[in-house]
Amino acid sequence: MRSWKDHKFFRWGGRALLLCVFLLVLLLTACTADDPAPATLPPPEVAVTPADAQTRSQVEPTATTADPTAASTVTPTQPATEASPLPPTATPRPPSPTPNYTPTPDTRPDPRTWRTWPVIPTVSARAVEIYQQGLASGSDPSTFSIIGDCQSEPPVFFGIYATDRYILPESEQYLQETIAHFQGNFDRQHTTVKNGLSVASVFSPLWAPKDVCQAGETPLECEFRLYQPSIVFINLGTNWKDGDGFSHAVRLREVIDFVIAHGALPILSTKGDNQEGDDSINLTTAELAYEYDIPLWNYWASIQYLPNHGLDKDRTDSNYLSVAAWDERSYTGLRVLDRVWRTVNDMEIP
Repeated sequence: MRSWKDHKFFRWGGRALLLCVFLLVLLLTACTADDPAPATLPPPEVAVTPADAQTRSQVEPTATTADPTAASTVTPTQPATEASPLPPTATPRPPSPTPNYTPTPDTRPDPRTWRTWPVIPTVSARAVEIYQQGLASGSDPSTFSIIGDCQSEPPVFFGIYATDRYILPESEQYLQETIAHFQGNFDRQHTTVKNGLSVASVFSPLWAPKDVCQAGETPLECEFRLYQPSIVFINLGTNWKDGDGFSHAVRLREVIDFVIAHGALPILSTKGDNQEGDDSINLTTAELAYEYDIPLWNYWASIQYLPNHGLDKDRTDSNYLSVAAWDERSYTGLRVLDRVWRTVNDMEIP
């Protein structure tokens, strides 16, 4: 006898019922809407170390202006400690102070006031340097030369100190030492002294004495070859009658350059006349003395107290000196030579 489970209806009907139940459950599941995801709570705040922040900044996107809600990431600066000092460049340094140089004041007189310049000049450090360089190149410390016209000939300039006819003031007996040191130069006929000589003719071989100078030599070249002077008086300008101060200065500059280049210290001098009419030659002479920083013997100032300002009133022209002016020329010239000689040799000035 079969049981009820073996009944044909039960076998097929039961399976069909189970299948229907399964399909119904599947259908209900497929038609039901997804439930919303549960709200996620923010994670608890955790202290962020500088190292974590640096690592996070490398992997997290940086907020830009396109996302105004994005929070900007700021990496905190680690405070300086003994274990981690700031680099030296992080310490600001005060700016270096700007040097405040004070230029050396120029106390030399203005060439435009040459009339008030002293007769006996102050010898500059530059003049001493020129003299010492000349000695180093072989110049003779006991020799001076003169470049000039007839007013520099020995009978009217310096020649008296080669004789025993001069008298020195009691207060200026020290000048005797200078006369003794330079003895042999006062009455010498210099190849650069001749009637009518100018700043131009001193460079012409035609003006060189043929008895002592070589063929083709200029008066300047001949004088330096024969005597190697260490000091040179330049007494020129009277014979520049048809020229002006500027053109005279152009050639005078060449004379100065030659003298310095050949190892001697030039001494410029003003002249007693005003043949050019505007004193421009004395002015430009003072300007060159200032420019080269060399001595200027202001002979013009030394004779202004004499009658007719030292000019010979009996001559038809106005460029000849009186006898009294000749004497003043020799005397003040000697004082200038003494001052220069003592200064360049670092001797005491009486």
